Amino acid sequence: MKLLKLFFLPAFLMGFTFFAATSVQAQDEDDFDYQTVNITNQAGTTIYAEENKEIEGSPLIKESFENGRILFESGKASQILPINYDSHKNQVLFIKDDRIMVLNTTGVKGFMFEKPDDFESSDKVQEVYTFQIRNEELGFSEPTPVQVLYNQGTGLKLLAVHETNLLRSNRKDPFTGKQVDRYMNSTEYYLQKHNGDIEKLRKLRAKDIMRQYDRKERRAMNNFMDENDLDDRSQKDLAKLMTFIDNNLSKDS
Repeated sequence: MKLLKLFFLPAFLMGFTFFAATSVQAQDEDDFDYQTVNITNQAGTTIYAEENKEIEGSPLIKESFENGRILFESGKASQILPINYDSHKNQVLFIKDDRIMVLNTTGVKGFMFEKPDDFESSDKVQEVYTFQIRNEELGFSEPTPVQVLYNQGTGLKLLAVHETNLLRSNRKDPFTGKQVDRYMNSTEYYLQKHNGDIEKLRKLRAKDIMRQYDRKERRAMNNFMDENDLDDRSQKDLAKLMTFIDNNLSKDS
């Protein structure tokens, strides 16, 4: 069993829009000013720490810190920083001056990861997270970053929420004799329709999106998927399907 010991994570752990795909209109990156905006004390001074014990798994959404930017409500963005997100503590983390810090989210719109080198050949959309989903929409008890997989400002959105629960265990490791707790990671997906209704999806798949519409609309979506040879599981292809819904189906649905 591979165990992750987390206590004051050291810096050696370093290791909206949303996609660039044909027929999909990406958000204009000029919405954000990429001039260097330093992360100051008011944006985060707390040093990130975890309990000094052995825990199976990790609460972080990335295996290692990856380069990204903090997006501010002013429209500016931070300089490129190694960032991560602890979905158990609901804390955005960044590395500065060789220290892992907790971001103060006052005045923060969200954050985004830089596109990886293999982005064009991957099935993923660009990773952008927003704090601007209202708490009452998804039942959050506090502001929580939501990954935006699709949003062109029409009301239609495809969202992902990353969560981690810590399971306390009475089970002892057979080799060390120590009690081992475990992080359980999960991702829930939501479709916000043009009329404002938010539907939870069973999985991030085209057929689960289609289930939220009537038979005539499902038939049109199926034909679009077949005619364009789209993959039911590809995030970029799902973004194309969402664009089709935006452009061709009733905004009352």
